[in-house]
Amino acid sequence: MLNRKKATRSEAQALDQEAMRIIAEVKSGWLRLGLLIDKMIETCAFEVLGFPSMHAWMQARFGDSLASAYSDLRSVRKLKATPEEKLNRIGERNAHALTHLSERDRTSDEWIEKATLLPTREFKREVENKTGLVREKLMPFVILLPEAVHESLCQAEKRIASTLGVDIETKPGNRIFVWEAVSQWILQTDVETIKVQTEGVA
Repeated sequence: MLNRKKATRSEAQALDQEAMRIIAEVKSGWLRLGLLIDKMIETCAFEVLGFPSMHAWMQARFGDSLASAYSDLRSVRKLKATPEEKLNRIGERNAHALTHLSERDRTSDEWIEKATLLPTREFKREVENKTGLVREKLMPFVILLPEAVHESLCQAEKRIASTLGVDIETKPGNRIFVWEAVSQWILQTDVETIKVQTEGVA
């Protein structure tokens, strides 16, 4: 058995406090990141840095974590009515689950407390029991396209999925994440850029 020097009580307490500090930072990381991304969009800071769109900046900065970054942004926007000091105590997964509730419920003290205290699996079950759905209400989006346009759209979907690191081949349900990213991308791109990139299409 190795002869290890046992920590003193003060050293042990210092390590414990440092661990709790790091855990708290990790837990609230989604909030800080989501708020930062939202500010980048509002101030058009990505343009100042020379990026043609917000999506281009996010892709350059987050790489394989792009889908997660978009999820953090979505959570921040859905929970904007809740004070930051309360959101700071909620982990990323519980925050995302909280967004599936109605605005009235997700801003209530009862559900904020549950999101803060309950383990993720248990909290998700509570949310599902409340809403009756695993996800928020799903709506169909159907349009008939010429074959060539349909083929282009399918290829575009595959490319975006690959960029985001999302598996849509064996898990078709993940297409939701792809199209959520597409909608965010378009909404965050200025009109002039869209005009230039789609010139001659219509």
